[in-house]
Amino acid sequence: MSAPLPVTVVTGFLGAGKTTLVNHWLSGSVRGTVAVIVNELGELGIDGELLAARAQAIIEITGGCICCASHAELVRALDELAGSPAPPKRVLIETSGAASPARVLQTIARGGRDRAFALDGVITVVDSTRVDAVVRHDLAIEQIGYADIVVLSRVDASEPGVVAHAADVIASHNGAATWVESRRGFVSIAPSLDEILALRHGDFIGPRNVPQKPATHAYESVSLSIDGELDGDRFAEFVESVLAPYAGRLFRTKGILAVAGLDERMIVQGVADSVEITFGEPWGAALRRSRLVVVGYALDRAELTAGFLGCKVG
Repeated sequence: MSAPLPVTVVTGFLGAGKTTLVNHWLSGSVRGTVAVIVNELGELGIDGELLAARAQAIIEITGGCICCASHAELVRALDELAGSPAPPKRVLIETSGAASPARVLQTIARGGRDRAFALDGVITVVDSTRVDAVVRHDLAIEQIGYADIVVLSRVDASEPGVVAHAADVIASHNGAATWVESRRGFVSIAPSLDEILALRHGDFIGPRNVPQKPATHAYESVSLSIDGELDGDRFAEFVESVLAPYAGRLFRTKGILAVAGLDERMIVQGVADSVEITFGEPWGAALRRSRLVVVGYALDRAELTAGFLGCKVG
């Protein structure tokens, strides 16, 4: 059986700059290796026309959000791309700025017929010049909450200090995400799509001292940290007894864990209720510590903290 077709979701609030970014990535890809699914609320698609020259296939889903009214069209499009005689090497889905990512990601996580496709990253674009206005909307917080990578767009138009402030806002809502700067659709630290996706497999800062404002919504990011090793059995029990009951309320889970008896880093990557565990680089002489970030809504910070601390060896 061949490997599943990787699917990358690009989301972000209205006017964030998603199409500019996707167009730049397509220009740096081998022509015809990437298929793009574009979702626009109107009956007439504009973004698809801008991207068509560089993609293997453009599928425009118009007239409704792929998270609800046009969801069946998304499922059909993914199945057809994955089952075609010459499938693309990757599918990029650019959601409408008014779309909730939740159902889209659940659809991809299921894998379609014979698990023919698989989620390979969530990239959320946030306009750095409008971050405070954007995060007043629960939908934007949700889009940030699901992100592996947050691209801060329009950095070239930002005043001094704006980008640092935007990064703090992102960290307060999703401590698991890596953020990068974009200027006119170009991300200098990771110019290609493959390079930016590679960032999600790397280390992350973990808890940050970000000033907490009174919550106006139910979404939050809980950062957990232990200096030292975890007991593997206790962590498994924590996942089953503490984390699992939050099923349906989780956006992202990301952890880099030092498990007693294992030389390698244990990498935990979760989207919604689906969790993948892989192993990274050996710890070597580095300080062994464990970090876990849980992003979702109606989370009990005290319960999660106590449960995670109970996993510590000794």
